[in-house]
Amino acid sequence: MKLVLLPGMDGTGLLFRDVLAHLTSLECEVIPLPHAGPQDIDRLARHVASRLPQSDYVMLAESFSGKIAETLLLRGDPNLKAVIFVASFLSRPGWLLPWLAAALPIKALLALPASSLAIRWFLMGRQASDETIARFRQAVISVPQKVLGQRLGQISGMRFERRRFTLPALYLRPRNDVLVSDVTAQFRASFANLDVVELGGPHFILQARPERCADIIMDAVRAWFPACG
Repeated sequence: MKLVLLPGMDGTGLLFRDVLAHLTSLECEVIPLPHAGPQDIDRLARHVASRLPQSDYVMLAESFSGKIAETLLLRGDPNLKAVIFVASFLSRPGWLLPWLAAALPIKALLALPASSLAIRWFLMGRQASDETIARFRQAVISVPQKVLGQRLGQISGMRFERRRFTLPALYLRPRNDVLVSDVTAQFRASFANLDVVELGGPHFILQARPERCADIIMDAVRAWFPACG
């Protein structure tokens, strides 16, 4: 069973490096988001759809890509067998991300002397290594400012649409997420066969606790598809 990973708002996939190192029992494929052209959810979903496997797969959607995954689910791809949401949201996730949209440019904010402290406090957790912080900077800086602004604008306009899906789903929720409020109820309303796992850690939980997250992901896939074990 292949695991297809959709990255968060940076769209690069660079931040998956550590968790991929622990997903040893799964064939993994990262589909980056485009760094040019329109950034509305429908167009991003079409971009991803054109790159999806032609065989069975599980989709993992991190943060911003949760809405992309929801849009893809509406297409009814028969090869998509289950979906995993990590720190994701199906509507505007509270006040902080829209505030960041108003506080652009993000790249200028990353250049401030206190930015490493802010990244640890709000995003990566206090124990984040200098290497993790540097990788986060690299991922964000590699994305054009206009693209980041468009994606933040998409977040500000997200609305919960109360879709209903029956395929297996997992929602991995960081307990200490200060960017996304508790939207568990929305996922329960949308997915009839949903497992919810809460894990202590920040919004970037895959980066803060990659080994534990990988174990949860692999356990879920084995439970859904025993032949993969």
